[in-house]
Amino acid sequence: MEKFPEILNHFSIDSKSKDAQTIKKTIELCEESEVKHKEKKTCVTSLESMVDFGLSVLGTNNILAITSEVQGETQASQRYTIEQVQQISDGDNMVCHKLNYAYALHYCHVGGSTRTYMVSMVGVDGTKVKAVSVCHKDTSFWNAHAIPFVVLKVKPGTMPICHFLQDDQIVFVPI
Repeated sequence: MEKFPEILNHFSIDSKSKDAQTIKKTIELCEESEVKHKEKKTCVTSLESMVDFGLSVLGTNNILAITSEVQGETQASQRYTIEQVQQISDGDNMVCHKLNYAYALHYCHVGGSTRTYMVSMVGVDGTKVKAVSVCHKDTSFWNAHAIPFVVLKVKPGTMPICHFLQDDQIVFVPI
């Protein structure tokens, strides 16, 4: 954050603009300390840094990188039928989320034991999706006011929380 004005100046971004606020939030996320002992995180600007961090936190040189895939382009919200569920891994994984910034930037983190699945689905319009799903087995250290707990009306640590990854997110699993 100490170089925030320099960053805005470098990219010719008005400090009062929506883009400036987005960049500020991204920097705050990247600089936020690891408050929970079960989470390791970093922000990376290259594929090489992403892989290096994954190798170090997963403790192996044998990793698989997977992402959700959508066959065709659909903007419509629709119902999907699950055709197949395949477990990819059981244990730690690392997920990298694309961030809004002036250049390519990803937030990568390992947050406790998970099960990772590839779920094949087909939409009512015929769109085929292979979606990565991550199930967090230990949610005891999560914020009790996080959206999953509010929506599901459960408390942290009482049950696994599963979610799909968007197609701009990457999960790395040991193989």
